[in-house]
Order: sequence, then C-alpha cells, then structure tokens
Amino acid sequence: MDFYLSIDGLKKGPYSIFKVGELLESGEVTAETLAWHRDLAEWQPLRDVPALEMLRERSKARHPEESAERPVPPPIPEPEAVNPHAGEIGDAPLPSTRLAAGHLAIPPNGEVPRARPFIRFWARMFDYTAVSVLIFHLSDVAAPQPLPGESFIDVFNRYMEEMQKPEAAVFARTLFFGLIGWHFIEAVLIHLFGTTPGKAIFGVKVKTENGEVVPLKTALGRSFYVYVMGVGFYQFPLILIGMIFSYFRIQSTGNCLWDQHLKIRVENPPLGPLRIGLAIGAFFTLLLLQSVTFS
Repeated sequence: MDFYLSIDGLKKGPYSIFKVGELLESGEVTAETLAWHRDLAEWQPLRDVPALEMLRERSKARHPEESAERPVPPPIPEPEAVNPHAGEIGDAPLPSTRLAAGHLAIPPNGEVPRARPFIRFWARMFDYTAVSVLIFHLSDVAAPQPLPGESFIDVFNRYMEEMQKPEAAVFARTLFFGLIGWHFIEAVLIHLFGTTPGKAIFGVKVKTENGEVVPLKTALGRSFYVYVMGVGFYQFPLILIGMIFSYFRIQSTGNCLWDQHLKIRVENPPLGPLRIGLAIGAFFTLLLLQSVTFS
C-alpha cells in the first residue's frame, strides 16, 4: 500500500509503510501530518489512519509533546486514470504542517530499513542448535548413525527405537529445561551486549527504539515472549505456526509483535560474503561437535 503525505506544504509520495515509519522516527513528519491512500475517502492525520496503527504507537512514545490540533485537509479531486498514482490526490498543494522543536532531519542517504526475517531465523536456530549440542554432550543418548547400504527407513526405525529408551526421556526433559535456562542467559546477553552468539554471527543487534541498551527486565520479557509465541516452546507444530506468523508479521509491518509491544528495534543488515562464510563454518562446527559426540 502506498501513502501520500503533506510535508512543508507540498504533497510527497508515494511512500511505503516502512518509509513513513522512518519519517516519523526522524521527525520529518508527525502524528498530525495529513496522509492519504487509495482506500481513504478523505485526508486524515497519520494517527487516525488504521493501516498505520503501529507507527502511531511509535510516534506517541517518541514524541508525546505533539499538538492534538488537526490541520484541515482539502477535498479529494476526481482521479485521472493515467497510472495507478496519477491524479489520486490532485495537483493542489497540501496544507503545511509544522515540525516539533528538536526533531532531527531525515538522514541524507534516505535508506529505508528492510525486514530480513530469514537472517533472524538462522541466528535463533544457531543458538538453539548450540544449546542442543551442549545438552547432547551431557546426556547418555546415542543417535544411530547410517550404516553402509542402509535405507532411510531403516535409519528412522532405529532412531525411533532409540527414542523409546529411558535415556531419551531424560534427554527430552533436560533439553526442555535447558532451553528455558538459555532464555535467561539470552536476556542477560542482550542486556549487556545487544546480541547473542547466533545474532553476532549474522550481525543482528537488539536495541530500544531510541538506540539505547535494552533493560534487563525488558530483555527477559522479550526472550520468553519469543519462546512462547515465536517458536512455540520449540515443539512441533507450534514452532511452525509461530514462525509462519512471525514471517508474515515482519513482512507486512517490518517488526515482530513482541518488539512492537516492548518498543524494541532489531537491526539486521544484509549479509556479505564474509558473514555468509562465517555462518556456514559455525553451523558446520556445531554439526561436527554433535557427530563427535555420537561416534
């Protein structure tokens, strides 16, 4: 969905929802700035546009001093069917809106933050795998290794037989409580360093919306928020449901539900060749450690 805004008395756009969020956070526009998209019958302040609910909450938290006075919008002229955007808001200039004192200008590079859910997914999977391998080392469970000429069905059957042993039940309980303990450690790491081993490998940083260190209480709440809603206790099919929901939530709004509620920002830059190689090597090392355990 594309949005048009009134900036310095001129119509600007079309903008994506991510660009509108960037303009709000930088102070280029405010919650009172007039906005319009093709599903609206008239101009409305940003804070009244249903599609921008998440952005309104951010703006309210960052700029509580903004005035409640609404500008008076002009009427919407008839569109001219030249292209999907031409004529939708007419040629008349929009009414001017004033920037609140102390707001920063938009960054000169004008970059729009992109959501990269798969980077965040693999960062979390690395941490999960690392905890699992550690618990494997501390348990008496031995995963069956494929034998020469053995079919996948035979390997699977031997694996299921191994999982029926009492040692497997002990391992499952240990893994469950080990993951709970890990989320306490994760919260401490995010509070102290803004990252975890998996996130550090992929260059992911966790901060508050103001770019500050995440308080320990907030970091702890986020960790268990993700544990319950994001990965469903790492239990199938809950983990699949949670990750699918998180993927579409990030793609549509640029943020996870828990980060929006806790006012947290996750920075996940694009991966370069060095980080890709580092990630592949790190996962390979974990698999190697696991195979050594069972050899």
